[in-house]
Amino acid sequence: MADVFQLLAEPSRRHLLEALRDGERSVNDLVDRTHMSQPSVSKQLRILRDSGVVALRPAGRRHLYSIQGGSLREASEWLSYYERFWQEGLNRMDEALRREPRPKARRKR
Repeated sequence: MADVFQLLAEPSRRHLLEALRDGERSVNDLVDRTHMSQPSVSKQLRILRDSGVVALRPAGRRHLYSIQGGSLREASEWLSYYERFWQEGLNRMDEALRREPRPKARRKR
């Protein structure tokens, strides 16, 4: 799982994953969507593919990439545990704000 967080630490890889959220994309499409160079897109896709985060599907002369959710799901499940702490903290803050007396509005003269 630490590998997934290392992968996601690189902004260009996050941009590629965002571009792949809606489905398969070719390298050229990813270049257009991310405004990255073709060599940079190919390099980052190779890293993502080698880690199992994206899959490659040849379609004639094109290569289509898509997200593979396994390792991302594992990271999401791990983070969801901590989401409870964030939500509980927000709920406590909301409750404290409700108990705090509100200042009286000043009247205009």
